[in-house]
Amino acid sequence: MSVSGNLKTMLPGDLLQWLSLGQKTGTLMVSNKGTQKKIFFGNGRVISSASNDPREYLGQFLMSHGYITEEELMKAMEVQQQSGILLGKILVMIDVINEEDLQRLMRLKAEEEIYDIFLWNEGDFQFLDDELPQMEMIPLRVDVTGLIMEGTRRVDEWNRIHTLIAHEALVPSMVKEIPPEELEDDAQRTVINAIDGRRSLAELVLESRSSSFNVASTVYHFTREGYVKLNDPTVVAAKAPEEIAPFEDSSDDDEILSLIARAQQSLRNREYEKAQRLLKAAENLDPSHQRVRNAIKGAESAILADLRGQGLHDSKVPRVARALEEITQMNFTPNEGFMLSRINGQWDLGSLIKISPIREPDAMLIFYKLWRDGIIALD
Repeated sequence: MSVSGNLKTMLPGDLLQWLSLGQKTGTLMVSNKGTQKKIFFGNGRVISSASNDPREYLGQFLMSHGYITEEELMKAMEVQQQSGILLGKILVMIDVINEEDLQRLMRLKAEEEIYDIFLWNEGDFQFLDDELPQMEMIPLRVDVTGLIMEGTRRVDEWNRIHTLIAHEALVPSMVKEIPPEELEDDAQRTVINAIDGRRSLAELVLESRSSSFNVASTVYHFTREGYVKLNDPTVVAAKAPEEIAPFEDSSDDDEILSLIARAQQSLRNREYEKAQRLLKAAENLDPSHQRVRNAIKGAESAILADLRGQGLHDSKVPRVARALEEITQMNFTPNEGFMLSRINGQWDLGSLIKISPIREPDAMLIFYKLWRDGIIALD
């Protein structure tokens, strides 16, 4: 039996409580704007989870807690590709992490994935009764009551954080050194170590491999305590381009269909970034619109196929083709800056994408733009 609905009509806490009290076994799928999470239940308790958000992959999560480096993750993923063994087991086998720490962090990872859902403004859910994946899973036993209490607390804290941190373009810098005993855990320490007075909050999320909530919460706390200060480099936002401006005399549905049509035309013209902006505008109007979802999925597949047809294969090795002094004078988005900083002339495109917290279609578009603009070359 399948049950479905929207998080606006059934809040995450109520949904989890219903599954817990009903001692349900099966898979809860929750999706919002391309992000899909799966929470696996056994007799009303969470036994495992999965997410298609690269920031929530196990390797990224372990890096956010300081357990592995990018180089160690790269080696482990090479072994995984050859053997098919679960990444966690490989890391234990090569003595990067012990079994006890892996179990603890897997549990913490599952909890963090669920807490994030509480901060979603909207989303759809579907529960598949008695359906669990055939693949091997590292078993967890997570109490739902504790998840609901912490998720609700985070909603309240998120609202408090926004009174100080209005957007992710703010740039934190250290005012004075934080005593080690003031840092609660490894995730906080990773965020603090990434603060250099130049990275924005959005860039800290990428660099630390942490969630937006954990980065903002850490910066909020230490700003209030006087260890960190926030600088706002932003200027008044420019008026939205006419190409994605709303049609005042049209219904939302008509506007969505028009945006999709123009995005598809942009794809045919290989104007990938314009197509993405148009589809993003359509998604903002109605994230659950089936035509929008299909158009985004189709556009991403078409872009990836076309980019590979132009020579951006996973086996290509990028190298920086401009002088460092020239690059430092250029303006890059946080995602572009992150990917550019990982190019070392040895790792190929496929490897760079695997170790990054950025989705494959977005990462490939970044490499395409850098290649097109002559900032990188491909060997």
